Amino acid sequence: MGSEGFVAAAAACPAAAEAFAKYYGIVSGGTNAKARQGLVELSQAIDGIEGMRDAIFADVPNLMPFIDLEDTGLFSCFYDFVFFICREKGQKSITIQRAVAAWKIVLNGRFRLLDRWCNFVEKYQRHNISEDTWQQLLAFSRCVNEDLEGYDPRGAWPVLIDDFVEQMHRIYHSTDCSSAMESQCTISSTFKGLDLLPGSKRKCPSHFRSNEDDVELSDSFTRSVHLTPIKRLKESHGTSYGMGESHKGTHFSDSSSDYREDTNLHNPRGCLQNSPCNVEDALSKGFEGCISMKCSF
Repeated sequence: MGSEGFVAAAAACPAAAEAFAKYYGIVSGGTNAKARQGLVELSQAIDGIEGMRDAIFADVPNLMPFIDLEDTGLFSCFYDFVFFICREKGQKSITIQRAVAAWKIVLNGRFRLLDRWCNFVEKYQRHNISEDTWQQLLAFSRCVNEDLEGYDPRGAWPVLIDDFVEQMHRIYHSTDCSSAMESQCTISSTFKGLDLLPGSKRKCPSHFRSNEDDVELSDSFTRSVHLTPIKRLKESHGTSYGMGESHKGTHFSDSSSDYREDTNLHNPRGCLQNSPCNVEDALSKGFEGCISMKCSF
């Protein structure tokens, strides 16, 4: 900040302009030990006046137009000055509320993830913001894009920044999944045959489902098919052997009674009355009877 800028800033916000001029003079010249001592004395001077820190912080937005923020070194110094002012008496860290308010002032238009960062800090951070986290966020805002490109997980980032990146990855992944689902829904709406019915990946439409009448008809039809060979066999016995000799009719009667008992129960194979294997047994018995009576076909 040049002399003309300082004069203009002093007229607009005298407390903030004077405090920043002293801070800049201390950190930009001398050794680290001398700088630390100078900052301690400046902090004590500010704390000696009640409400001075709050007054200077309130004038920070008015001070920014008089500072060449395009100068990276000058802006970094101003950024650290804001943290210096936000510190409460005797504290080396600043509260979450004050840090978020300060970030929204000094990083506005300089950090594309500013709103999400502030929301994340307010929601998840439980401790005050340290000076290291404050300074590292400025470096993070300069080297990491909105899509988190440029972030090095192997870097010495504070835990809070690492947690923020992890949270952003989850948000981006969720957004990608939502986009994929929307795309699938668009395809389904275009091609109706690809719609998935609830409860199954593939279900037959309702007009393809069989009703109760169809089921009953199918059962009755099956029973009739199974019983047809038996009925034909009975008729065949009646017509072929009824006109024969008496001892042959007696033999038929006995075999017919045995046959009826077998058909009412399980056959020797353990098959049910209407099963195909029962039909096969009935036919074999009929043939055996014919052979024993020396019938000619």
